[in-house]
Order: sequence, then C-alpha cells, then structure tokens
Amino acid sequence: MFTKKIYIISCLLLLSFFGACKKGEQVETWTEFVDVLFDARKTALANNGNGIFIAAKYNGFPIEWSIPEQKIKVVEGKAQFAFYDTRSGKTVAEKTIEAKAGSKEAYTLFQPTIESPVSFVDPKEQEKEEAAPAGHIKVKVANYAQMLIPFKKVDMTLSIVYFDEEWNQQEEDLGIIRNVAATVGEADYQILPNGLREGIEIYSYVFKFTDHETGAPLLNHGGTAYSSSPFTLSDFQPAPVKNVYTLFVTPFKAWGETPAFIKNGEDFYEITTSILFAN
Repeated sequence: MFTKKIYIISCLLLLSFFGACKKGEQVETWTEFVDVLFDARKTALANNGNGIFIAAKYNGFPIEWSIPEQKIKVVEGKAQFAFYDTRSGKTVAEKTIEAKAGSKEAYTLFQPTIESPVSFVDPKEQEKEEAAPAGHIKVKVANYAQMLIPFKKVDMTLSIVYFDEEWNQQEEDLGIIRNVAATVGEADYQILPNGLREGIEIYSYVFKFTDHETGAPLLNHGGTAYSSSPFTLSDFQPAPVKNVYTLFVTPFKAWGETPAFIKNGEDFYEITTSILFAN
C-alpha cells in the first residue's frame, strides 16, 4: 500500500512539472563546458624543485587543474577562481570571470620567489614591442636573487657558452646590463648581440654578476667568479620571431655542496634564469 502511494505521488509530480512548461517550450537539460587556461608555471609555488604547492578552487570548491596543461574545465557563466598554497590552505590569488563558450580565456600567474606575492600578468604584454635588430636579442631582466648577491646595485654580463669545431668549450661575453632592476615592472629593454654565427650549433647563455660601484665579481663557494646556471632562448615552439624576451633571475636551492655554488647560511644555491615572455 505504501509503495502504491509513492508511485501515485511521483506520477503527479511529473505531470505537474510537464504541465508547467508551455506547449512547444524547450527544456534546457545541459550546459556547455568551457576551458579556462591558468598558466602557473612561472610561480615559485609550482616551480621550486621540491613539489607543486599551488591548487585551485572554482566557485568555492577544489577543482582539477593540471599545471602543465593549464586547463580548468568549467560551465558557462560567472566563475570565481581562488588559488591557494596547499601547505597552508592560504589563498594567494583570486580571479572572477564570465566564462563563455568558444572563448579562449588565458591568464598567467607570476611569483618569482616563494616569499613573493602571486600576481596576474598580461601574457600579451610585450607583443607590440619592436623586434631586435638582426643578430641581436632584446631583453628585459629583473633580479630577484638579491639574497645571494651582496651588492646594492648589480651589473649582469651576458655570456654565450658553446663548443667549437674541436668540441672545446668556449665562452664569450656579449654585453652588460647595468644597474639591473629589482622587479620586472621596473626593468627596461636592452639590445645585446646574440653571439651566434656559423659553426655554433650547441650553445647556452649564462649571467655573471658584478658590483655596479666597484666592478667586483660575485664569488662562488670556491672563491672564483660565479656564473649562473645555463639557460637557452631557443626552447620555444613556435620559435620567437622578434627575439624579444623578458627574463628574471631567482635563487634556487642546490642539491648539495660544491665549489661552483653560492653558500648562504648553511645551504647552497644556484641563480637560475627564467623566461616570462618570449616574442
């Protein structure tokens, strides 16, 4: 008897629902999903050598987010995103958008060091910058590695390291960026030779650091002039056309003790170079 009553009530509810819809009216039963791209690869919470410590919430709830793929899949409409430090649960950045089907929303998060705040930067920021002359690169550099450099003002020499035809390693200085800015926002573009010529196929770049006032070099643990860990400007697909780059240098805790590293307290560090923008 009880089961029969439940059945009757269910039928009445269904009739009531369909009766509420006007004849010919379409009932919306689905909504389109939208991919929103959040690039966190330039945050220290995602790139620190010890693990990924950043995650996302969508409209207040944790949501799957692959840092390499960048995508977060949401439904159309107002979307509130909160990004948080997984170690503490603290929110480090927020963004509210209107997610629209067919759009390609893309946002870049930037955090040079683990102690820095997380901010949003425009990924198209330098698209209108004029191209570098042939045989040159146009670079903007910010120094976030002050904890390792005991100079009030820092000059950075860009050098190219390559192997000659007999596979001997060679190093050539290309130019000096003087009085390097402490943040990307304060930095100016400099034009430097790229150091490339016929016969150079395997190469990388390094920075060397000197006191702007005295010219004294930054020394490593072994007491010789320190060179940053190698980096390249060629790992882009498609390759940059204008050869315009925004770079920043940061401290990176090394695996252990060696003369080539910089000692700070009881720990050893490298200075690494990252590319924020490449055009």
